[in-house]
Formats: sequence, structure tokens, C-alpha cells
Amino acid sequence: MPGFDRNELWLKILEMYPMARENNYILKLNEEQVKELMDLYIKLYIPEETLEHYDEKKLMQKMMTALVSIYKLDKDTVSNYGELIELVSSVNYDGKNLYLHFAKISPAKMRRIELGKSQKQIAERMGYQTSTVKNCEEFFCDLKRQPEELVYKLARALECEPEDIIV
Repeated sequence: MPGFDRNELWLKILEMYPMARENNYILKLNEEQVKELMDLYIKLYIPEETLEHYDEKKLMQKMMTALVSIYKLDKDTVSNYGELIELVSSVNYDGKNLYLHFAKISPAKMRRIELGKSQKQIAERMGYQTSTVKNCEEFFCDLKRQPEELVYKLARALECEPEDIIV
């Protein structure tokens, strides 16, 4: 077993997020995609010598549990405070397809997560307070109604175009 590394599974699920966002935060994986995800799960979580103890149904249940329990701690290095970021809210399996129900995360926050940056780092790049970045990342924040200069600086700090973070 290569080790207990949730990061690789997190990155795989993170890759799926943009497709899910386009489909009302639900992603349907076909049999081939389910098999690929299962292979990754087995590689990361199930020691080869114990694999024979699991039937297909039990492996699926274990993987589904793992998918909804993957999180990252979005913590500023300066403080002890942080927020748990969960990508997948729930998972359903109909015997053929796997349905991943993703959490709703604002495009600005998702971009920052993809970059692996803290709110403080983005705020420093912008020349603003961390609270400004936090407010811009709220899902209900309408960046279209924010000052153009703020949105431009946020996009530049996030290494993207303003259109990429405006919903």
C-alpha cells in the first residue's frame, strides 16, 4: 500500500468540480469513470493483502464514505483559525452510475484553492485586507456589483480573468 494519501483523491475530485458546476453541482460518472475512481481509491486506501476480504458492494460503500469525508483545512498560517472545505456533499450509486453532489463554492474561492494560496496571500497581492478577500469569496457575493478595480485586482491576484470569477 503506497500510504494513506487523501491529497491524490482530493485532487482527482477537484478536477471534476468545473464540470459539476456547469451541471448544477451534480456530476454523473459512468461505469468507466467509476472504475477509474475505484482503482484510485483501492490504491490509496486498501492494502493489497486485504483486498480479497471486500466484495464489490462493500468497496463501493467504503469509497462513497471516503468521497464525502475528504476535506481540506483552509487555514491561515498566521492564526489557528480555519475552515473545512468539503468538495462532495453526498454520493449516490444506482448500480451503474455514481452521482456526486458537490458543495457550492464561489469561483473566486475555488480558484484560490486550486492555486493553493491562503486568503492572506491573495489579500497581500491585491493590497487589501484579508476580510475583503473573505467577503468576495462568499457564495452569495455578487462580484458584478463590486467596484471594478476590486474585481480586477482580485482576478489578477488569482491569476485569472475577471470573467472567470464572476458568476
